[in-house]
Amino acid sequence: MKPARLLLPAALLSLGLHALPAAAGPQAEALGQCFVDSTSAEEKTTISRWLFIVLAQQPEVRDLATIAPAAQQETDRAMAKLLERMVTEACRSQAQQMLSQEGPRGLKQAVEIFGQASARKTFAEPEVAKAVNGFTRYLDMARIIQSFLTLRLGN
Repeated sequence: MKPARLLLPAALLSLGLHALPAAAGPQAEALGQCFVDSTSAEEKTTISRWLFIVLAQQPEVRDLATIAPAAQQETDRAMAKLLERMVTEACRSQAQQMLSQEGPRGLKQAVEIFGQASARKTFAEPEVAKAVNGFTRYLDMARIIQSFLTLRLGN
């Protein structure tokens, strides 16, 4: 199962690097939903930590977070264990069915469904929602409203 081991990290990384794929096939959707339904609270924390570490590697934001190599390695191991459990135990039948009917692209789509559900949960956290909206206190609403007053509607 070596190709799948190599595909899983690439598929996860694609969550933040590629536009949304064409609609996932029914088997990929079923596998993605199984991933969502089969993830424990502890595993959801692992996913959040892994995504943070991955996003912190972007050159434009790298200066905002210092991640100890040991923490990154520990999180990578936990993420590998999580995905192995999903594919080989919790969602094995769905994974086999999806691979036989939709191929490796379906696995990528299932992982994207899983990542999107994780992101929705993260953004629903009150502290995260507050941080997301933090920039709004600096908006010049008068300027924004003024720009719409000069807009000709209907054209």
